[in-house]
Amino acid sequence: MKRVAILWAAFAVLAFAGCAHVLNEKKAHLEVGLTQTSGVLLFNFLRPGAIQQWLASWATLSDMPQEERLALILEENEWKNSLVMWMFPQSVQDQMPHWVQTWLRCWILCAAVYFGVGLVWCYYTYYAFGDVLFEPGTIPAWKDVSEQMKVSNKSMPIYSLLPMLAEMAAEKGWTMAYPRVDNVGLPMYAVYFFAYMLSVEFGVYWMHRGLHEIKWAYKYLHYDHHKYNKDHTLSPFAGLAFHPLDGILQAVPYVWTLFYCPMHFLTHEILLFATGVWTANIHDNIHGKVWPIMGAKYHTLHHTNYKTNYGHYTIFFDKMFGTLLTPEDHDAQHAAKAH
Repeated sequence: MKRVAILWAAFAVLAFAGCAHVLNEKKAHLEVGLTQTSGVLLFNFLRPGAIQQWLASWATLSDMPQEERLALILEENEWKNSLVMWMFPQSVQDQMPHWVQTWLRCWILCAAVYFGVGLVWCYYTYYAFGDVLFEPGTIPAWKDVSEQMKVSNKSMPIYSLLPMLAEMAAEKGWTMAYPRVDNVGLPMYAVYFFAYMLSVEFGVYWMHRGLHEIKWAYKYLHYDHHKYNKDHTLSPFAGLAFHPLDGILQAVPYVWTLFYCPMHFLTHEILLFATGVWTANIHDNIHGKVWPIMGAKYHTLHHTNYKTNYGHYTIFFDKMFGTLLTPEDHDAQHAAKAH
């Protein structure tokens, strides 16, 4: 019996050793196979024209005729108009040219974003969590908030001319906008999106900086916004409280970039209206501390010292051109002066 047990044990050891050997062999062959396959794939990808073919495989609608693209943009714009036009009698709609409907829709939606986001933002930041987020006496007074609403409300009809003109230009084929992601494919959509936003960031930075450094531009245009130059006078409703021409100038990089950078048109328009949410955020005085975002505390410093933090979404161009002042650096400078 003891011998049988020994024999079974020896058999088990040999079987285990044999299986391990076979598995190691298969693993070695598998690794070689994977290496060879990876090598073949890499070679195929790097051969001349391979990247272009791969990108083209995503762009299933790249051969769409220009006339069809423009018709789709027009159809999409008419659909967006219908989101608002239902509020008007059909007889009134029939009397409105397409461009008037577009302008009116942009105005109404701009107001909806401004007042909707502003009210929700103020409710949570001042009423729900005000005792946590703000020191006593630092929440803006109703006098300042109501004035910001009045300035914004007067300017919004003029602001709305910019997206209307952008839509007219896209419908005419004057821009490089395209109606469907599949016109270029998802990879190139991402590349163009990055290039578009880089151009917007650069344009907004220099437009904003110019409105400060050109004396007449500041005096007659940008000063209206910088009346709110203390922490307790800024609120989410200050986000669109500009002279109308000032507001258009700071948004126009979103439109001029369409003339030299391919961009999905609906994405462009969403980004343009998203600035209404962003401007509410950067005027609420709450330091989010999310690098490299040009958050509210950065913008509060801009409102109080006038010569720093001109950026739009990020700090990169302020860093590049020497106009960045971080909240931490400001606090350190303030502490050093106190000593």
